[in-house]
Amino acid sequence: MHDTGVSKEPLRHERSLQSPWFILIIVLLTSIAATLNQFKVPPVMPLLMEAFSQSASRASLLMSSFAITGLFLAIPAGFILQKLGYRVTGLLAIFALILGAGIGALSTGMSLMLASRLIEGAGMSLISVVAPAIIALWFTAENRGKAMGIWAIWVPLGSTIMFVIAPVLARHWGWEGVWWFGFFYTLLIGLSFYIFIKSGARSQSDPDNTPPRRDLTRQDLIRVLCNRDLWLISFVFCCFNFVYIAFIVWAPTFLHQIRHISLAHASLVVSATSVLTIIASPTAGWISDKIGSRKLICVLPLILMAALFPLNFNAGETLFLVLAIAIGFVGGFVPTGVFSAGVEVVGDEKLGGMAMAVIQIGQNSGMLLGPLVFGWLLESGAGWQTAFWILTPVSILGAISAWIAKMK
Repeated sequence: MHDTGVSKEPLRHERSLQSPWFILIIVLLTSIAATLNQFKVPPVMPLLMEAFSQSASRASLLMSSFAITGLFLAIPAGFILQKLGYRVTGLLAIFALILGAGIGALSTGMSLMLASRLIEGAGMSLISVVAPAIIALWFTAENRGKAMGIWAIWVPLGSTIMFVIAPVLARHWGWEGVWWFGFFYTLLIGLSFYIFIKSGARSQSDPDNTPPRRDLTRQDLIRVLCNRDLWLISFVFCCFNFVYIAFIVWAPTFLHQIRHISLAHASLVVSATSVLTIIASPTAGWISDKIGSRKLICVLPLILMAALFPLNFNAGETLFLVLAIAIGFVGGFVPTGVFSAGVEVVGDEKLGGMAMAVIQIGQNSGMLLGPLVFGWLLESGAGWQTAFWILTPVSILGAISAWIAKMK
């Protein structure tokens, strides 16, 4: 029978919408919603300190509180993923981000603002677990490094967008305008996630079966939670997020207060860190797959970062920009190695959600402690130089942990 080809178009279109790379795009855009809401604080930190009459150490809670929920929700998020599946878990994450952003935009006091950040942190925690789990199911081991490398730009890309546009939004609509931007972006991408991410989609790594949703057995739980190398990798991510987030959060304030650069220009300078991380993450995935090592792309960058951080205090605007670029590029390798190794070290992609839950304990611990310790050092009188110096030994600890861990 003659085939006109008309009936094939819808099927071809449906296949394209369920291809691994299209799924990756939707997951990436959804993940960016969490980062946009997380990093809306640093570019307008001085405005928030003034609006809520807060000191440096208290204001740093606006970033650290975001990680508190994520820290306590990390392991439960893994169970939520296993029980409800990746689609429902993703929608719960999006709802938490929308709710938190809306409450934050309407906040008139520090207490309500901190509560909104806790809610947003829950969304971030769920996204951090569900996104790499989806990627692990949809991509084979040969392409997983590349896919994780592309997804790993969610943090630098989201923070870059915020560092660039937040000062502009704040200039016209105050800090509240920044919060409403995060609210509406999350709402829009949430609709896209709802439409395109289906629970019954077939995975690339297991094409004959739908992505499984099964209860964790006791053996599964013991297998993941007692994995020594997984906890070492989690600690690597803790150290990385400690130094990276502390630098990103406080660098604009340093340039504004110490180098007397306008807040908008200071945010633009620091955004260079995130821009280079965007370039580095996919590059790291390609290199990692080529050389067959996750270890090297974690160890070497952390050592280089350790050498760069102390130079920031005495740097003028131009040198600070160069250092920000260097820190962003070498640092961009670490998350790709961590996410890829974290899924692989448990030996079963189906346990990727729980593996990511352990990784999130490290990530959120670093996100919590980094800005807090840095802000406390400033508040205690230790000063900016000591605060920058403290980032060096933490980076070295991360490199040592990555070297000890057995990564594929």
